[in-house]
Amino acid sequence: MFRRRLKKEKSKYRLKIFFVVLLVLSATVIISEYLLTHFAFGRTVYISPVAKSSNSHLSSSNSLENLLTQNKIDYDAVSVGSDGTSYTVNLTAGGEVILSSKKDLGSQLTSLQLILSRLTIEGKKLKTLDFRFDNPVVEF
Repeated sequence: MFRRRLKKEKSKYRLKIFFVVLLVLSATVIISEYLLTHFAFGRTVYISPVAKSSNSHLSSSNSLENLLTQNKIDYDAVSVGSDGTSYTVNLTAGGEVILSSKKDLGSQLTSLQLILSRLTIEGKKLKTLDFRFDNPVVEF
């Protein structure tokens, strides 16, 4: 009987030690991650004078042209909208597409491909397609 109680006490003691060690290790990992991400220990920190994302419309329209070419969408011209928050793409097959610069261009171009394929299957000719809103607005 004394041995059973001694075993129970040892197992409780071991369990307490285990949880204390687990707590200390967790705290150590959290503190070290915080320190490594917020402070530069031994690293030289450089501040770039060049912004990571430029607001230059020229580079944005060039990247849009590259995305259009990669997605195999035939176009005649790409221009920046008058408000600076949209792009106008004139398609080779006729029609005009207005893309929002505030949304992901990749997802807009994927939707454009799907809509163009559906319109081709249905035999409809696109006049204007506007992606600036929550849902695309199509004019025939």
